[in-house]
Amino acid sequence: MDLRKDILDKYYIDISRAEYEALPEGEWIKQWFCDTSGGYVVSHVLKAVDDLTRSGIVAEVKGCRALAEMGKHVLRLPENIPDLLDEVMIDGKLYRELLKFKEGEKKPRGYPDVYFDRQTWDFKTSKYRRIKSVRKLILDGRKADNVLFIITEHDQLELLKEAIHSEVGSRVEDGSWIYLPNVYYVCGGDLILLWHK
Repeated sequence: MDLRKDILDKYYIDISRAEYEALPEGEWIKQWFCDTSGGYVVSHVLKAVDDLTRSGIVAEVKGCRALAEMGKHVLRLPENIPDLLDEVMIDGKLYRELLKFKEGEKKPRGYPDVYFDRQTWDFKTSKYRRIKSVRKLILDGRKADNVLFIITEHDQLELLKEAIHSEVGSRVEDGSWIYLPNVYYVCGGDLILLWHK
């Protein structure tokens, strides 16, 4: 056992808990703190309202918890709030500054699901059996810096790899691959990078 590592781990967990407890009550709903890693999940109050109307919420919540178990500080972001983009603050920035906009447009591409590691992330479940369907999920993920697939079966991973190869390959000639998000998946307590631009 490494005493120094144990002390640093405890220090990180203590700092994380203090940060978690200090989040403003009227703005964030504290959902879960991991005592072993120091990770946590909080939802913006507007996200909690949005949760009542969204499908796919179970996979997102499971993904958030898995990330918190890895020591990540996961902020679940509000969606569909065009009137509040200049009022909501995320990690000291206006929410608008975190969103992806098409050239010359005022409306964002969409709203990412979460924020951690100073990047936006969009969750996807890969329960599809066709490359074309998974490619659409990757394209939809362009609203965030990264798209994170929640995968439960090995054949889904192989399909995801094929879809990435197909989507990136179709965009090499015109250079539009640079607009694709980085692609990750969660497996066995690890965040694994599949493709990075």
